[in-house]
Amino acid sequence: MSTTGSLPTPAHPREAEVINAFRGGGTLTRALIAESTGLSRSTVSAVLTRLVEEGAVEVVGHDEQPGRGRPTERVAIDRTAVRAIGIDLAHGAVRIVHLNTLGEVLASREQTHDEGLGAARRRQLVLRMLAELDAADAAGGADGADGSGEPAGPVEPGRSTRRTALRGVGLGISGPAALTRPERAPWHGLVEALEARYGVPVHVDNTTRCAAFAEHLAAGDGHRITLHVRCYQGVGGAVVRDGALDLGADGMAGEIGHLPVEIPGMACRCGRSGCLETVASTPAVLAALRSHGVVLRSPSALRDALAEDAPQLRGVLDRVARATARALVLATTIVDPDEVILTGDLFDADDRLLETIRPLVGESVGERFPLIPLERGRLDAFAGATGAALVVLHPRT
Repeated sequence: MSTTGSLPTPAHPREAEVINAFRGGGTLTRALIAESTGLSRSTVSAVLTRLVEEGAVEVVGHDEQPGRGRPTERVAIDRTAVRAIGIDLAHGAVRIVHLNTLGEVLASREQTHDEGLGAARRRQLVLRMLAELDAADAAGGADGADGSGEPAGPVEPGRSTRRTALRGVGLGISGPAALTRPERAPWHGLVEALEARYGVPVHVDNTTRCAAFAEHLAAGDGHRITLHVRCYQGVGGAVVRDGALDLGADGMAGEIGHLPVEIPGMACRCGRSGCLETVASTPAVLAALRSHGVVLRSPSALRDALAEDAPQLRGVLDRVARATARALVLATTIVDPDEVILTGDLFDADDRLLETIRPLVGESVGERFPLIPLERGRLDAFAGATGAALVVLHPRT
């Protein structure tokens, strides 16, 4: 995890409670917020003053109080103001979302590209997409997805005229974000461009952790522990505990993809052998199918074959199920989560693989340990981008 820059002053520790008071909609007074949250009026006033200054909350009227001094202000969340931007540098695609203060999606965009696109051209692609979203936002219109896949031309990273409500930008990347020398990372130039464009901090983290955070909040109960397993081009994992990402000592907590599940197993890019990633990632599955004479050239072709329940996939999927179950037994014994959330090309189409894994885990956990619920992800492909923005809205305190 890496965060560049800093806010002028940290968010108030009770800010989330004040913002939650607005979720029912409408306008509120400071007295009503204090009553609903149990906070003191001075605390409510301090939080609201900061939010009004930043453009996240606006004064929408006054209630006259004859004989009682100054009129009472009525305030409301500006639901049109972009509070956080989330960017997911996924394999072969860039996804961007704009969220308001309540975490509602104001706009989103997706652009596919060749997986071999270099860092400089990908940076230009991101900046072009942002410029188009900013223009749509300034015009007052929502912007939808664009999957044309055309590379972007040169874009000057000039400062955006976006309102001051923007708190920060979240950037989800593949691979580790907690680097000793982040200035050498391929995404460093993009971070600099984002800082120059928006003048706000840029939070960089692994896209799996970003997606896990979004899935955790989507589950509806923040006071839980969830383990997220994400199987796409690689296999990643993350733990979210009580509404915050559990990073561990070096930002590697929850990396279930590098648990050993086969001995001796195939060599993994992490330097070990037999990792779950060598069995359950999409490239590993496609390679295993090729060794059995089944050639599927893309993740979409794999998903189509899964939907058709092609019999030639069953042996490979059985191996994936057993390897995944073995990793889950190890991980849930250590983490003891309330729920495990699984996403990926093999899980997103339907629940068949999940239904194969459940009894395998049940057979192996033993009587002393609880059987943890296994669930498919609730969100779509924008989970990584959404989570990157949500981390900005819910900073660790």
